[in-house]
Amino acid sequence: MKRLRDRLAYGCKRLLFRLSPALAARCGIDFRLRAPSRLFLEREIFGYLDAVAAGGKPGGRCLFIGVDKHNWHYPRLLRLELHTIDLKPENAVYGPPGRHVVGSALELARHYPAESFDAVVANGLIGFGVDTEADFERLVAQCHAVLAPGGLLVLGYNDKSERTPFRLQRGLGRSPFEPHAPAIAGVRGARHRVQDRYRHEYVFLRKPGAWGTGAGMAPRAFTARDTAARRLPAPGPGARTRAGPR
Repeated sequence: MKRLRDRLAYGCKRLLFRLSPALAARCGIDFRLRAPSRLFLEREIFGYLDAVAAGGKPGGRCLFIGVDKHNWHYPRLLRLELHTIDLKPENAVYGPPGRHVVGSALELARHYPAESFDAVVANGLIGFGVDTEADFERLVAQCHAVLAPGGLLVLGYNDKSERTPFRLQRGLGRSPFEPHAPAIAGVRGARHRVQDRYRHEYVFLRKPGAWGTGAGMAPRAFTARDTAARRLPAPGPGARTRAGPR
């Protein structure tokens, strides 16, 4: 009976979204996944970006690469002005009106002016479209081009051999970014492993520049401490736990 009620409730949410995404947003509708990696992104990382990514200035901008129904609610979670890009035209309905681009993550500089964002989040691209070392290095270079000096890049990926068959660390070592240890509880370096069966890992990088020169923000090399993990609560009964793209 509960499963039937859940399916009916989900169907009603989808119907309202199809009728009016704006009305669905005002009603607080979302299709979020309750995976530990998503909860960490939505609560901890977004909170940190809101606090520091714009250097304390109003009007900060964040680019989120890849949209679908599961992250459609993200503009409501961030105080930063959220912009989105996705290769699939059919996913444009999930982007914020007037701030979504249909395009490739490997061609960001084609769609956005240089140094136009305070933060870029690329979660779930590696192994789900960005599948080679060359494409990964191009993704990182494109993110660098559109980030303002001092801006933050957050990479999220499943650290499993079938998803990252290339040397991710080698690509990071050649990147123009500095490792960045965010002031997030339980995060002890520039790399953070979420304890779930997908081995989802977040990497925090900073573009050298003006802001972020205070305590704890000095550039340094990647170390073993950057792999420190934090255990998050397991999702509740019946929760969807696909880490997947975005």
